[in-house]
Amino acid sequence: MGKRSCHALFVFLILVIRSGFSETGSIAYKVGAPDKAWVNRTLKSLSLREKIAQLIQIRVQGRFINSQDPDFQAIKEQVMRTRIGGVVLFAGNVYESTILLNELQQASKLPLLVSSDFERGASFRIADTTSFPWAMALGATGSDNFAYQEGLITAQEARALGVHWIFAPVLDVNNNPENPVINIRSYGEDPQLVARLGSAFIRGAHDGGVLTTAKHFPGHGDTATDSHLGLAVVQSNLARLEAVELLPFRSAIAAGVDSIMTAHVAVPEITGSSEIPATLSEEILTDLLRNSLKFSGIVVTDALEMGGVANRYWSGLAAVRAIEAGADILLLPTNVATAVEEIERAVKRGEITESRIDRSVEKILKAKSSLGLHISRIAPVSRIRAAVTAPQSTKLAQRIADHSITAVKDELRLLPLNPLNEQKILSLVLVSDVDSSPLSVFQSEMRRRFPLVRTMWGDSRISEELSGEIAKAASQSDLIVCSTLARLVSGQAAISIPQKQRDIIEKLIASNKPLVWVSFGNPYVLRLAPRARTYLCTYSYSDCSQIAAAKALSGEIEISARLPVSLPPLFKSGTGLQIPKLDMTLRMDSASSATFDETKRIVSAFIESEAIPGAAIVFGQRSSIVWEYYVGKVAFSSSSASITPKTIYDLSSLSGVVGTASAAMLAVSSKDLILSAPVRDYLPENSSADIKDLHIRDLLSRYSSAASDSDILLLNAIVSRASGSSLDRFLSARLFQPLGIGKTMSLIVPSKSSSSARLVSNTRDLAVFAQMLLNGGIYDYRRYFDRSILAQFTEGNKALGWSKPSVTNWTESIFSKTAYGHNASSGSVLWIDPEKQIFVVVLTNASTKEKAAEVQQKLAESLIRAVAAQ
Repeated sequence: MGKRSCHALFVFLILVIRSGFSETGSIAYKVGAPDKAWVNRTLKSLSLREKIAQLIQIRVQGRFINSQDPDFQAIKEQVMRTRIGGVVLFAGNVYESTILLNELQQASKLPLLVSSDFERGASFRIADTTSFPWAMALGATGSDNFAYQEGLITAQEARALGVHWIFAPVLDVNNNPENPVINIRSYGEDPQLVARLGSAFIRGAHDGGVLTTAKHFPGHGDTATDSHLGLAVVQSNLARLEAVELLPFRSAIAAGVDSIMTAHVAVPEITGSSEIPATLSEEILTDLLRNSLKFSGIVVTDALEMGGVANRYWSGLAAVRAIEAGADILLLPTNVATAVEEIERAVKRGEITESRIDRSVEKILKAKSSLGLHISRIAPVSRIRAAVTAPQSTKLAQRIADHSITAVKDELRLLPLNPLNEQKILSLVLVSDVDSSPLSVFQSEMRRRFPLVRTMWGDSRISEELSGEIAKAASQSDLIVCSTLARLVSGQAAISIPQKQRDIIEKLIASNKPLVWVSFGNPYVLRLAPRARTYLCTYSYSDCSQIAAAKALSGEIEISARLPVSLPPLFKSGTGLQIPKLDMTLRMDSASSATFDETKRIVSAFIESEAIPGAAIVFGQRSSIVWEYYVGKVAFSSSSASITPKTIYDLSSLSGVVGTASAAMLAVSSKDLILSAPVRDYLPENSSADIKDLHIRDLLSRYSSAASDSDILLLNAIVSRASGSSLDRFLSARLFQPLGIGKTMSLIVPSKSSSSARLVSNTRDLAVFAQMLLNGGIYDYRRYFDRSILAQFTEGNKALGWSKPSVTNWTESIFSKTAYGHNASSGSVLWIDPEKQIFVVVLTNASTKEKAAEVQQKLAESLIRAVAAQ
């Protein structure tokens, strides 16, 4: 092992020892006390020019860049020769970012302080990290816990990437609907809400081991100008600032925020001028922030390349004025060399004292040592896979998004849209910029939930031809979901939807077709078409928010959030309808036992006559168990166990429909099994003449009426071959376990000498299975069988694998034509009737086949009569 390898291992071990391990086994970073000896020693070793360079941070992109690329050489020049204090990480990818940062750290004399705008987690800048919704979505939840957990996860992912300082949280109070730059980056318009969530985020981020930043001081929420392009003006006086804008910053300071970022806004009531940005104002950064608010941490400027400063001040003057005003770190000056030189000249002219520079450098060095960077500055690439986008992190992001969906209005009570209703839905997405596949995650989720949905898109290039196609599709639909995506784009108005798209929205509203408007991102767009009668806000267009919107529309989640901002003059902050989730599971809603007295008498008579030893019965209607009954014993033996809801039956005679037929449907859904294919395509080694011209559909059709043992074995073998898994494992993984019945329902695979697989289960498991089929293949919002494939197997005069009501037995007089099921030779029954929305489960062991048929008919007839009499 070479010297360099030994050194790297030594550094890594020190980092592990210093940081410790979290419960998941990954490194747990902490922000600790600074190493004063190292700080003092380092500060004394630096020349004036080197100290000034420590105050500057430059931009780096987290993408692959060749080592000989001029851009990379320019960055390395600033690190090695100018000896800047840190870098700001912008858009990029996970591994490329970390590798680049590590290389720059190795090239730097002092450890670099790496920062980034991780406002909604690392995904704000870096792809493939945990995608949190935008801050306003978190504001809609009002949850301190969510804010804390997001701060914690953001910090953990940041440190894994090699980022130590996050420019978050945004503490601007967005009380101006026309704000084009803050908007959904803010938690909301209530200063108390912004303060509470911001402080919780800071606590979480600190526990995750990063430095935090409250921005943009003294408040950028009450403006209508994008400071990227020009100087925004806040007209508030000091009393108003104290009551609104400054309140969250006071709270952040109390929570121990490490730094505060300045805003390129003018506050003439404080500075006396509408031409001076706060970034360059001593009255704001020193008198107000330092002296009045008692903030002693790092003051960092917003990017000096932004129009709010760069349009008025050349880079050298801006740098000097920012330091004079009270800033410690200069972010992204337009010319680094010029900034360093002009500050150095100002010091030599006596305009800025060297001790003033030293105070800022000391803060920066303390920050670096508190992060442990003076011991180890390299982020172990090996840690990334475990630390970034962990399942629990993604789950949290989805929970936040789920809890953020707000129903502002629903005058026609359209919400939620029941996926079981066969409505023709047009899901139209309108995006205000150019995008090849806007809200593709949302549209995919809509298609998964609603079988008859048609999806369409329109961006800023929308044509007359497309407008006509949209109008035609709308006329052919029963309901329209119109989703608008208004991103925050520099130079674009806050409420921005192209006129052609506004015209489309107005026409859809005027058509009187039921319409649900879903706003992704900017919630204020409702003001453009206030006549819309159903309006949902997501405040975000992150993937998790797109999924949450589809879940809310389909009733999978409760809608309970409230507007964190007003939509003047339509709705006030705090508005929000409470819409319960749809229950797509099986409920216990038992009717009075007296209703089923006749059925009880019939069962007792059969037990007394020794036709059956006992019975377990579950009768369901409209997603509820309306009656269940357990009486007698499993077998005729006196030592046999009494029947209870937990009694497990050997259901060999039901194995075909619940086991084999279900497995076949799953295999057809995944395109592993082709119904029109010859049996020999799957079993070429079988030379039996019986299957020479037999197709899969023929085998299933024959199986549904009079299956032989050989047919069952053939089907089981075919499905196993097609799925690449044994039948029991296939059913357990794809059906029984996800349904939540895998602990008590299983298929026992036979040996070669046995005739067929045996199903073991109880009535309640079979009831869940039956309800899933009544739901069209969906249970608890998970689709198990595609509706079209379920129809192929169960609809028409002849089903595949299942029996249909027939003139040759008692079922036709009891069930509708849509029903399907199975009468077992043991006397057990499983029937599902979609038209009547009922299912019947009877488990028993009759003494003879003749008695079994009698038991089945009389019990089923009495159950139907009982329900009809209610």
